[in-house]
Amino acid sequence: MNFLINCKIISTALVIFSCSACSQESSRENTKGKQPLVEIQGVIENESVTYLRYNTEIEPCITIKFSGLGKSKQLCSFSDQQGNITDVRTDVAGVDYLFPAFTERALTVTLDLFSYYLDCQITLSNQLIEDPVCQFRDMDD
Repeated sequence: MNFLINCKIISTALVIFSCSACSQESSRENTKGKQPLVEIQGVIENESVTYLRYNTEIEPCITIKFSGLGKSKQLCSFSDQQGNITDVRTDVAGVDYLFPAFTERALTVTLDLFSYYLDCQITLSNQLIEDPVCQFRDMDD
């Protein structure tokens, strides 16, 4: 009888410790997903600006921050020259951001949407982050 009770206690303890290890691993993965994979610094109108890209499987949007002011904007929707809007959270199977670079007044980046590209410019002026203006580009171009 004591043997059965001890087996139940040991089994219960193993289940509790196993679940605890799973939840710790899961929260570590979530923490990793929140860390930027790419961080690029730029200067626009004497203000430090940062481009942040995360693991796009977890967070498909990008973030732009004016460092000194604490202003930031998460960009998830991108419109092409005909006004078609692509929301990277819901409208595509996946996204990758290629060639991000700061110019004198903007951030340029190409979205690889796995079936076409969007070449985008995000104007940054007067400490404002404007909505992206993009050009559709076929992958064959």
